[in-house]
Amino acid sequence: MDDLDELELVALIREGNEKAFEYLFFKYHIELSRFAISITKSREFARDVVQDVFLKIWRNRENWEINVGVRVYLFQSVKNQALNLLEKQNSQLRIISGFRTEMESLALFGMPGAKNNDGLTDLQRYSIKQIWAIVENMPEKRRMVFELNRRHGLSYKEIAKVLDITRKTVENHIANALQDIRDQILLKDMSKKN
Repeated sequence: MDDLDELELVALIREGNEKAFEYLFFKYHIELSRFAISITKSREFARDVVQDVFLKIWRNRENWEINVGVRVYLFQSVKNQALNLLEKQNSQLRIISGFRTEMESLALFGMPGAKNNDGLTDLQRYSIKQIWAIVENMPEKRRMVFELNRRHGLSYKEIAKVLDITRKTVENHIANALQDIRDQILLKDMSKKN
């Protein structure tokens, strides 16, 4: 395989040649992993990033087109995948931060939900999994807008373009989604007290 040029290697992979794919993987995975670590600051995330890039190449091998050298393509792909992973992580942190702010707001207005007798906030009691269960039961458009923003990190402007709606509509959907979550948390809190 060492004697193949990049175009021949890509052609073999597009045809489903596993040996060519393995050769590509073993030739670049260490270098790509180091690069991914420099972006993600995590060996585990870096490993996932590199594996995801190669998995996408293999799954889409029949349509794999590159307009640059293989090495450049791989580094660009790893960079994009790593940044996407970090954006997802940041989105999850924004969700937690957003809910924490919501719960603190409730406390300022003397509403139930901030701290209870055991000293835990409702946010701490309520796992992210349960919150996403609430999101799953929202009307489809509201759920989609909320997920694009909080799970995938798209801005309101980007969501408006993707869904072909106005930015104001996006803002309304987000506000309604947060209200739905607040209402469900308060409802659960009230039912525990009764």
